[in-house]
Amino acid sequence: MRKSIYLVAYCLFLFPILANAQATYPFGTILKKLYADQGKNANNVVKPAQSVLETIQPDGTWVDINYEDKSTTNWLPITHISRVTDLVFAYTTEGSAYRKNDKVYNAIVNALKVWYEKDPKSTNWWHNEISVPQKLGLLLVIMTAAEKQLPDELQDQLIERMKRGNMVEKTGANKTDIAMHYFYRSLLTEDSKLLGESLAEIFRPVSLVDGEEGLQYDFSYLQHGPQLYIGGYGNVFLGGVIKIAGYVPGTPYALSKEKLALLSEFYQNTYLKTFRSRYVDFNVEGRGVSRPKNLRKPSEKYRLNAMKEIDASNADQWENERLRVDSLTGFTIAPYHKHFWKGDYTVHIRPEYNFNVRIASKRTKRAEAGNNENLYGRYLSDGATNLQLSGPEYYNIMPVWEWDKIPGVTAADRAEDLKMNVNWGETGHNEFAGGVSDGMYGATAYQLDYDGVSAKKAWFFFDKEVVAMGTDIRTDSVLSIATTVNQSWLEGSVISSFGTIKKGDVVKQNAAPSSWVQHNGVAYYFPKQTNLVVSTQTQNGNWNKINQTYGKENIAGDVFKLWIDHGTKPDTASYQYIVLPAIKNIKSFDPKTIELISNTPQNQSIYHQQLKILQAVFYSPSSITSSSYEISVDKPCVLMLKEGKGNERLLYIADPLQQESTISIKLKNVKTGKSVDLAVKLPEGPYRGSSKKLIEKL
Repeated sequence: MRKSIYLVAYCLFLFPILANAQATYPFGTILKKLYADQGKNANNVVKPAQSVLETIQPDGTWVDINYEDKSTTNWLPITHISRVTDLVFAYTTEGSAYRKNDKVYNAIVNALKVWYEKDPKSTNWWHNEISVPQKLGLLLVIMTAAEKQLPDELQDQLIERMKRGNMVEKTGANKTDIAMHYFYRSLLTEDSKLLGESLAEIFRPVSLVDGEEGLQYDFSYLQHGPQLYIGGYGNVFLGGVIKIAGYVPGTPYALSKEKLALLSEFYQNTYLKTFRSRYVDFNVEGRGVSRPKNLRKPSEKYRLNAMKEIDASNADQWENERLRVDSLTGFTIAPYHKHFWKGDYTVHIRPEYNFNVRIASKRTKRAEAGNNENLYGRYLSDGATNLQLSGPEYYNIMPVWEWDKIPGVTAADRAEDLKMNVNWGETGHNEFAGGVSDGMYGATAYQLDYDGVSAKKAWFFFDKEVVAMGTDIRTDSVLSIATTVNQSWLEGSVISSFGTIKKGDVVKQNAAPSSWVQHNGVAYYFPKQTNLVVSTQTQNGNWNKINQTYGKENIAGDVFKLWIDHGTKPDTASYQYIVLPAIKNIKSFDPKTIELISNTPQNQSIYHQQLKILQAVFYSPSSITSSSYEISVDKPCVLMLKEGKGNERLLYIADPLQQESTISIKLKNVKTGKSVDLAVKLPEGPYRGSSKKLIEKL
């Protein structure tokens, strides 16, 4: 039996549901939640509508909009839909001065007629098949709550116009986005079949895929081929699924428990792990890194509140995450470490800091340019390190960045930044890229081979220290080669073992062993003699240079830049430095804590004396000897050895080539003389490259 449902307002200031608006089940149930989600305060809808109403022409157009514009980005005609939406909210919101206003109603009708007649189009398919149908569908749904409805003919025309984009053919976030306007269309037409189909497609990307775009088995998110997009498209994927999942609980279309578990795992243990306060790691935003204000996410708290309702049994966890990204107190940050073997990305989190690394391989695509965005991001995938203590260390720095000195990267030092020469993601050039992890600690390695520069780079992660090593650095270029330790906004003073660096200085120093530099709560320690350059100069740029959607207004800012100068045509050059985040006094650091075992073309390894953890990267079959262990392997790998209870040793091993099925390892305890020979079976299928755990007596 068809059931009529009368929609009522959730509260005085929320979007109104008129007493005479009826809808059958489950459409009424869904609309009730959708209307509430659009809740507007009457005081906030009048001013935007007033401005729109004052400038609309009698024919329903605005003189400042070029309806013939076809731009790929910053497409002007979409402003028309946004302005109509402002009018719709003012016309329908309880308490609005424009509620039920005939002048506003006529303006809405005229403006929608104009849109249908002109049918503007962009050269970017996304506007035509996602943005316009989505925005149009939402405003039409909102208008169904109005006392005076749109003329039937006009409504039918606009609904027909929404039929753009194929939700079945698309993948990942694009599938979710297109399916969303199918969902709106099903509500407008009370089409049960379309409702079921659209919701099935919206939720279909909430599943693990291997070799396709979308949510991976390591819970990274890839889009535009196998390209890291935990932010950007991953953000869009989350937004669409969470929004719609919040509309359909209690109906036959509710998100299943299995899919909710996958969604929660990605949101909480991948996406949110890229946050430090409200600021995300620049590594995960793809070409969006070149957009103003894109690294700050002030509205994330609203999505987290929605998850508290969708995943009510874990509400406390979601509340802690909400506090963590939106508050200064009341939350906890648990230590966390993970290498995403599908995404070529590492996250390392401690209460005091985040330190993340992005690498690339022939299995993934490098950070992309496209639509004239991210024009200079060619080295963003070559070991870029994101170090955050408070959050905004890199916020909006991109227009003034020196793009061949992205933090963590080894590259040629050019007088002028070099543009990208491939759009939409270039496949990585190297096979060796990977990491080992136990959820708390780990090591990551990358065999660089790009733009004529080769190197073997590794990072070893602990609680108070992150150790970076590079070796076998080579090039035939006549340009100097630099390894950038950091390039962030200058905050406060810069001091070093060789003196204070004043604001505006560039200091070159052939630094003696045990030299250090300290800035903004982070110390950088150099165990061996190193050619260092420290800059605190003002740097200039503009958004248009890196993203042609935006203006050419000059932007200037003081930047802290620290790099290692390897000189011209280095042959087997190397580096070692230890990052000490949130250290109050460099004198409190004991260099003997970190035993630097090897940094050779064959392997790189260290031993942490306090934590009793050995980490090693083997680029070829070889051996290492520390004060505690001897280790030999017959194939390339990344491994970590930890002390367990008694004579137990916890071994974690991963294959950074993702080619091997077994590996032979010989472990010897130097102190006891006891040794074991292991034939380790490595993970296979979509788990190739992940960490294998063994417990051995040694």
